[in-house]
Amino acid sequence: MRVLAVAVTYNPDTDLLAQVLRSSAPQVQGVVVVDNGSANAGTVREVASAFQAHVLANEENLGIAAAQNQGAAMAQTEGYSHILLLDQDTVLTPGVVADLSNNLTVLEKEHGGVAAIGPAYYELNSQKQTRAYRANGLRLSRISLEGPDHPVESDFIIASGSLIPLAVLKKVGGFKEDLFIDLVDVEWCFRARAAGYRSFLSPTAKVDHHLGSGTIEVGKRQIAVHVPIRNYYWVRNALWLARQPYTPSAWKLYFISRSLGFLAAYTTLVDKRILRLQLICRGIWDSFTGHLGRLNQGKV
Repeated sequence: MRVLAVAVTYNPDTDLLAQVLRSSAPQVQGVVVVDNGSANAGTVREVASAFQAHVLANEENLGIAAAQNQGAAMAQTEGYSHILLLDQDTVLTPGVVADLSNNLTVLEKEHGGVAAIGPAYYELNSQKQTRAYRANGLRLSRISLEGPDHPVESDFIIASGSLIPLAVLKKVGGFKEDLFIDLVDVEWCFRARAAGYRSFLSPTAKVDHHLGSGTIEVGKRQIAVHVPIRNYYWVRNALWLARQPYTPSAWKLYFISRSLGFLAAYTTLVDKRILRLQLICRGIWDSFTGHLGRLNQGKV
């Protein structure tokens, strides 16, 4: 197994990026940093070079899906068998890639096609460990990873820290670039699931991860707080995904209800409420009119 780590950056904290590369480089056979037009692109290149990482520099922000596809294309050209996707703030603990690789090999023998396997990340803002999610009819189950010591199947896994066989990526197709950002990993996992490939989380692979800049409490739930533009992309992509034939019914209901929750929470409980309302309404409109891709904020 030859693994290429694909780290996507956009105006990163370069000290934190150095930690990401320092933690991942010894665990894989190669590293590429795909930079999406960062204002500090020069520093990003310097940090990458310190860890012998190749850099693919885009002149503008093409979105996370396009950047991940660029990394996958490089992996294919250079003879790698798998990619390990990384965000610019995901720091791996030692042995994570070996854990994922070993479990993936076992799972492929047991189940055949496996789309991806990812770690049980600990979300630093909410102080909670991720869970597995599985749809059954109209019911969506959330499964704790605190007990099992073996991989647990999940309808989707987040991209960062996920190990994906290039052979599966080729059969399922690449990441959907016109989603730009948000739910790109969910859409791909659903598409892979419809094609017969299952995704798993390994409770024994530990990773720390930041989701947004903080959280807000809505009833018993916590919602991550992102910059306002992310409200647009999440709602737009969620409502688009809710209409796709390969999205399980329970997830369709989830995306609709969650979008309504976002409309209520982000316009009353956080900053820049009017802007967030405008962006969410625009996201709803663009979803139903099929207007995907990058948003021109001058037209909001």
